[in-house]
Amino acid sequence: MKTDCIADSETLATLVSFIIIGRNEGWRLELCLKSTLKAIKECQLNAEIIYVDSNSTDNSIEIVQQFPSVKAFVITDHYNAAIARNIGVKESKGESLIFLDGDMEVSTHFLSLILDACGHLKYAFVSGNFMNYYYNDQGEFLRKDFYRKIYVEKDTIQFTTGGLFAIKRMHWMAVGGMKNKYKKGQDLDLGYRLAKKGIPLLRKKELMAYHHTVDYKDKKRMWRSFKDGSYVFPRAILYRDHWCNIYVLKRVLTSDPTWIVLLFMLIVIVCLKSVWPLLLYGLLTAFAVLFSMRKSGFRGYFSRLVNHILRDLLNLFTLFFFYPSNHIEFHYKQVNGEQK
Repeated sequence: MKTDCIADSETLATLVSFIIIGRNEGWRLELCLKSTLKAIKECQLNAEIIYVDSNSTDNSIEIVQQFPSVKAFVITDHYNAAIARNIGVKESKGESLIFLDGDMEVSTHFLSLILDACGHLKYAFVSGNFMNYYYNDQGEFLRKDFYRKIYVEKDTIQFTTGGLFAIKRMHWMAVGGMKNKYKKGQDLDLGYRLAKKGIPLLRKKELMAYHHTVDYKDKKRMWRSFKDGSYVFPRAILYRDHWCNIYVLKRVLTSDPTWIVLLFMLIVIVCLKSVWPLLLYGLLTAFAVLFSMRKSGFRGYFSRLVNHILRDLLNLFTLFFFYPSNHIEFHYKQVNGEQK
């Protein structure tokens, strides 16, 4: 049986809560837990680790059970990342919350920058750079690179985060945590709501974690996001929920310009009673997809183009007709760690 460094903690108050979520992470989860335990030991933190599993079908639970001090919970029915993180906070005790995905390894050096000697967060809402290790859907390593969408060379104020961030519990509670309706993009929604309350994210220039993930542009991953409907949450639903939030405008213009063009062309079509504006949308979209593939090569261009157009159409439909409820019934159970 493996042991770890926080099992015999004698301090009564838990100051730092590491909340890790995952589904079918396998070997990546073991790396995540080991790196977190190492960081706790090297930083001499009084801490707890909460792992919330979204009903994995691999050996994730067997892996987490090798670490007896980790409190692990399994969601047994409806699950997504927002539900998992909300459960993690509910089951945690710390006033400083550090969130990780189960495919990430945390940097010990970064923790020393954001926590004081007592384990309290120095900042209200903070994250850092992270290095992506990209794999194909067979698990073969492809390349590594900083996540360029959020990369900063100096400490910068931003308005959204990813699955990797730290926040003071009082600020999490002030906005009610994450919205359970978001199958994807729940981190963006949280960031915009916090920014609107005057609590933007501080993105520090230092490396916070290493992220082992399937390439974001992997063809199977992109089509899976289309088929399961998760494409619409960080786009149409997010934009509709935050239509009067000034921090969202930049994302709309930079992430979904062709969708904006499609919306505009729809208005033109209604006014002119002609479908010819759709041709302009098609040409602009074809060029936009070509431009996005300029560095990685143009293999699979047609599939990417079709996926992009269908994504825009799906988001257009969602904007007007799909209103998911935030009240989702779910159940979970504890499978590891000390029982309440």
